[in-house]
Amino acid sequence: MNGRVVRRPFRFAQAALLVAGMIVAPRAQADTAPASPAPTARYDVVDLGVIDRLAADIVPGLSASGKIVSWRQVESQTYSAVLVDGAVQKLLAPPTGYRNTFAYSVNDRGDAVGWSNTTANPVDSASTVHAVLFDEQGVRDLGTLGGRRSRAYAINDSDVVVGVSELANSKERAFRYSGGEMRPLDPLPGGTYSAAFDINDAGAIVGGSGVPSSSSRPLAHAVLWEGNEPKDLGTLDGSGNSVAYAINERGEVTGVSDVLGEETVFLYRRGKMLDLGIRGHAFAINDEDQIVGSLTPPERGQARGFLWKKNVVTDINELIAVKTYRIEAAYRINDRGQIVCSGVGNGRLHMLLLNPLDLPH
Repeated sequence: MNGRVVRRPFRFAQAALLVAGMIVAPRAQADTAPASPAPTARYDVVDLGVIDRLAADIVPGLSASGKIVSWRQVESQTYSAVLVDGAVQKLLAPPTGYRNTFAYSVNDRGDAVGWSNTTANPVDSASTVHAVLFDEQGVRDLGTLGGRRSRAYAINDSDVVVGVSELANSKERAFRYSGGEMRPLDPLPGGTYSAAFDINDAGAIVGGSGVPSSSSRPLAHAVLWEGNEPKDLGTLDGSGNSVAYAINERGEVTGVSDVLGEETVFLYRRGKMLDLGIRGHAFAINDEDQIVGSLTPPERGQARGFLWKKNVVTDINELIAVKTYRIEAAYRINDRGQIVCSGVGNGRLHMLLLNPLDLPH
């Protein structure tokens, strides 16, 4: 199962979860966030092990206290989710009848969510895929909204889970799972599909929703659910697509929006979508005004992870104390400043934890 596998089961997830982007100078506009000095933090690197390069929408998770979920190929040549808690690593086995399992999100109790599938190929479009929850009782199949496939993307500290599921008619719909019940989240008016990618502890949910399109090409907008009502966050230039991928405890949202045909990172705060001037993909935001993601490489170039704070974007490779690895993407950041990344070292792809040098022990 080594090598690059790019087929993905969900049409919406395939369109929405793309790792791309490059830094450009911010365009002058009234809503651009103000500039400030570059971040000065430096990081130690902890190698969490070699990983295979799979689909772009398979990413790790990080809790506020530093628990991590990743993945690993096991002896059966399938993949297992892994919970990392300090020096302890625990395999998270799939439910009976499933072959692979991946986890995207973990909370401070160590409860994690993701998905499992029924074939050896983890991204086989013919496979049955179900959202799963790992907790102290074991693994739980969360089912679907009537279709064959579902995925869980995030869990908060109240064990509320969000993700995407097929309906009986094969349309994709965001869901909220709580108290043993999966309930759909409505798309925006006129939309036929939706997906939820993150939830904060207040229960605010972000993701994307289809919207009416005047052409044959589908159109999606970033969306915020507070309660069951979807709110359209719009786009940066009033046209094209946008998707929200992360929300912090202050209700600030980050994601990507098309600008002149290129994915551009945005920050949504106080009712306005701000253009951060970054060509790339945003994965996470913490409560310290820090965003992490991946910069779109120049032609024939290489992707690189970034850290954004107060309108200053920095290549994370410039911030690590040891230059053994080239950081390709930064996926998660918590309020302690810890960052989970992927990076290439000695010709292999590794999952990495970056700890600030001043992190209390």
